[in-house]
Amino acid sequence: MKTSAISVKIDPKVKHAAQKVANELGFSLSDVVNASLKNLVRSKTISYSLLEPSPLLKRAIKASQREQERGELFGPFGNVKDLMKSLES
Repeated sequence: MKTSAISVKIDPKVKHAAQKVANELGFSLSDVVNASLKNLVRSKTISYSLLEPSPLLKRAIKASQREQERGELFGPFGNVKDLMKSLES
């Protein structure tokens, strides 16, 4: 396979941490970058999984919990019929 070199400017701490994680998973940083670029080409999307909810999601979760505590939430529903009945009332 022919290869081509690219140069990327990145925070040295991030590079070191990424190399450590990649190595722990049995990959080189080059493997990770190659897989990411191949996925970009194949899917034409950029996706990242976030382990920490965003601030917006955290606020929405807290608001939902407060609604539940006040008895303002509906459900769970055992079937669609019960859900529709709730929505119509």
